[in-house]
Amino acid sequence: MQYDVIIVGAGPAGANAALEFARSNLEVLLIEKESLPRKKPCGGAMPASAEKLLSIDISKVVKNRTKVLRQYHNYEKEIVKILHDDTNAPILINRSEFDMFLLEQARVVGSGNLEIIDKCRVVSVGESPQMVHVVLENGKTVEAKYLIAADGALGKIAPSIGLMQKRKFAPSLDAEITTSAQYYDKHCDTMVMNYFCVPHGYGWIFPKDKNLFSCGVLTWGKALNLNKELDDFIARSFPGESIENIEVSGYPIPIYQGTEQISTQRILLAGDAAALVDPVSGEGIRFALHSGKISAIVIMEALKGDTDLLSDSISQKYQKMIDEEIGKELKTKLSFASLTFHSSPDMFYKIFLKR
Repeated sequence: MQYDVIIVGAGPAGANAALEFARSNLEVLLIEKESLPRKKPCGGAMPASAEKLLSIDISKVVKNRTKVLRQYHNYEKEIVKILHDDTNAPILINRSEFDMFLLEQARVVGSGNLEIIDKCRVVSVGESPQMVHVVLENGKTVEAKYLIAADGALGKIAPSIGLMQKRKFAPSLDAEITTSAQYYDKHCDTMVMNYFCVPHGYGWIFPKDKNLFSCGVLTWGKALNLNKELDDFIARSFPGESIENIEVSGYPIPIYQGTEQISTQRILLAGDAAALVDPVSGEGIRFALHSGKISAIVIMEALKGDTDLLSDSISQKYQKMIDEEIGKELKTKLSFASLTFHSSPDMFYKIFLKR
């Protein structure tokens, strides 16, 4: 089978790319290794600005918009920020619902041009001057003019084509904590960021819905016993009698290391597959949505025969747009905030949290 575009991965990057393609006449195939909708470990918080990267209304799948942010330096030196405007309030989502909603909307607004194959892994990817060839675990081979690799932090496509050869990861654990209704009602407007309660990292508490909190820990430093760190964080953050259930899952956060090659002539990496993640907070949903959108825009322009684009390679165009629209912010944080974060926590607190 031959398509205009193949997208590998149904996370925010792949799903938002599918949304961008929906109103085009391009034939698009999205491949997801898990059964949809799939459970996805994730804190599920994104800044309000992420909403502007979407062409649809996502209010149906927004679990909460928090008005209060409490920040700590290892359980001390509390800083409270109150947001009086919903337009600036962080958005909390359940990734499984959110990702699936984007795909469903791509089908709704599209013209039947999106095909989705789930429960199917990509075995290999090959690239010729005119086409990308993808072998699936079911034995089938599919082809497309372009491929968007949105297959996540541990995605196989990037290393198989010689990209992202020196990937590094930060370990994290996320606990979904169900609490009593009384406790949830009292704290449902408040997000918590507790910096350095974990060495070279932080702990978070994000209130979602139905008495549910996302509570987790992450470290950018050397390997720790994160299970113990998470247990300690939960014990110091929640009254024992308020907790009714805890489900823990772990996942790696890709470490942004500056500008890297994230594309070939016909294959574009997006989201976590390209390590487009905030090097301090670890937040990646916004950058996944943004890079997915950019990848779709670049490909649609190329397939329209845009003369400006044809004078430049697809790879260069994509790399340039990512660097300008995403890379500048990430490099600034990498150069200043993350260096301070690792070397001088007190300075990080004074400069970046108290401002």
